[in-house]
Amino acid sequence: MKYKFKTDLIVILACAAVLAGCASTPAAPPGTLRVTYSLQLIDGTRLKEAPTEIRLVQRETTGRAVAAQAVLNILLVALTRSVAVSGFSKTDLKGERIEDVDDRVNLQNPVSTVFVQSLQGTVDARMTKENIGQDRSFRYPLVVGGGYATLVYDTLVEQKEPSYQLALKLDVYKRPENSWIKPAYLVQCSDRSEPPQPLAHWAESSYANARQELDRMLSVCQSKVLTELPRLLEE
Repeated sequence: MKYKFKTDLIVILACAAVLAGCASTPAAPPGTLRVTYSLQLIDGTRLKEAPTEIRLVQRETTGRAVAAQAVLNILLVALTRSVAVSGFSKTDLKGERIEDVDDRVNLQNPVSTVFVQSLQGTVDARMTKENIGQDRSFRYPLVVGGGYATLVYDTLVEQKEPSYQLALKLDVYKRPENSWIKPAYLVQCSDRSEPPQPLAHWAESSYANARQELDRMLSVCQSKVLTELPRLLEE
């Protein structure tokens, strides 16, 4: 009985904390929806810092990650006496800084800055033009989460010149206004270029092709968000 009382108390306190957090979130003015950047993707994965450049994931990058994971698994087995199973995708790797570039402008990742500003402007315009949500105040913002972009090798199979794809990991999501139980509404903006191209292709003119492809992906994402806007604003 004593244990049940403690459990119930913990649940009550947790719910109170959630509701307090909701109450402390200021609502935007009627007819407007804030667009904000977050390091956190919708699955709970959180970046250490906002991505500022396109990075490179080579075969060696995966090799080092696999070795590090193997060491970690051995330590966990030794400490817990249980088998540790943990895997990852190469697209989950954040990659390494691209060196030997004359001009780094094309490597800049605009997700947390320019893209957020652009999305805010287009969302505002769409809501005003089509009279969407003009009589409502929205407490929870539209979140641009993650947004890291990498040039990722396409296969581990040895070949003279490996090919690479530009991969973007980006979630745009919004929490429902009237429920803290329902999951956030998601617009899936993660993308990958096709077909794979040699690194020399991406590196032309200080990675102009990489920047062009990233801009295309972000444009597609913005169009998806505008299409899904009525659903994102549902109660």
